[in-house]
Amino acid sequence: MYHEDSNEGAASEARAVVDSVFRRVHVLRVAVLFNEESVQIRYAFPTDRPSWYHACRVFRGGAWRQADDDSAAAAPLASGLYEDRISIAIDDGSVPGFSTFGGYLVARPGTRSYPDEVPASEVEESFIVARGLGSDVRKYLPISRSDDGGPVWRAARSEDELLELRRAGAFLGTIQWRAHRSNPVGYADPGYVLEYRRSAGGRGMYADNWDAEAERPLWMFDPAVAGLRALDVDRLVAREYGQDDPYYLEEGTALPLDPAHAWRDGDALPTVYLRSPSGSRASVRASGRYEDGAWQVRLTRSLAAPDPLDGKPFESGRSYTVQFSVHTRATAARWHLVSMPMALGFDAPGTLEAVRIDGDLDAAEARLVDVPVAYPGIVTLEELSEDPVAGAHLARAVERPLDVAEIDRYLAFVWRHEEARSGGTR
Repeated sequence: MYHEDSNEGAASEARAVVDSVFRRVHVLRVAVLFNEESVQIRYAFPTDRPSWYHACRVFRGGAWRQADDDSAAAAPLASGLYEDRISIAIDDGSVPGFSTFGGYLVARPGTRSYPDEVPASEVEESFIVARGLGSDVRKYLPISRSDDGGPVWRAARSEDELLELRRAGAFLGTIQWRAHRSNPVGYADPGYVLEYRRSAGGRGMYADNWDAEAERPLWMFDPAVAGLRALDVDRLVAREYGQDDPYYLEEGTALPLDPAHAWRDGDALPTVYLRSPSGSRASVRASGRYEDGAWQVRLTRSLAAPDPLDGKPFESGRSYTVQFSVHTRATAARWHLVSMPMALGFDAPGTLEAVRIDGDLDAAEARLVDVPVAYPGIVTLEELSEDPVAGAHLARAVERPLDVAEIDRYLAFVWRHEEARSGGTR
């Protein structure tokens, strides 16, 4: 029986996941299609342990409690209850250095889940809290900071300066497909990175299912629709709820939680409630399903950016630098797999070439390209620049796709730095 306070086996499971997932190279298969109006990105990611589950709260001893520690450092979460995700970052040439360094440009010292993560007490006194962005240090671009002589993460430019950068397109566009928090309602989650990792404008497709004052969830399942009021945590951990079962809460399957109901130990409710998004946040339609041993995902958006202040347009005759990432095996934050940055061409040269289609994108056949993805580790820009092997790999990746053997050699460099920082415990 799963219990939130039991960590037995969690450490060994984490080490097993690190060894089986993050010490080898994986393949994400990608295709990009476009017609006169829209662009479609297709993914196929093989995995033997897909997760459409996410964090939940469990009724235990008369109170609702988080199922496990879903802090950013966990790898993996003890319960295994964390969604799979596939993301893309997009640069149209406006972000200096991204075509060479990719995500290493935005994952800076002090970022959450890093060994030198900035303490919450310091974040509380920073612009991050003052501007209502969050409670920890997230990805940011160097151009979003000013040189005030203090820690770089604190030195964000003024909001007027940041707005000017956005008007100039000096940010990374992002689109994140979430197996639990967006896919069931038919969307992916767009956003951008400048001074912080931010969501696109409009209402998001998920909200927190928690009443902080009453210390209980806001919503439960509607038994007349879902056939139950709550999930069973042991069945969740055993992965017994299928893709067509009511494993998520949404507008059509939920009711306000009944505190008078005779809740039983082990009853579980998702920590998020799904809903229809609006504005730019509703700009990327998605369909995803696990079948034939892999996630099969399609994302569709207009070629034009719904809002040029938080998204990138795609135009014929242009090349873009893109980078893909995958979160799998109940991991979060830095525990993910990434590709090297690569060129995506729309009627233009690119490692990946978007295919022009006449007619319906969904009806078109497409050849998916193998894109190697691997753990990026904790490596600074300075270390990348100083290491001749790593630097040579990055330089080659700009010119042509690296093969699995080349990325495997690069992965050895990553793990040398990882183990040096963690005392060889990972």
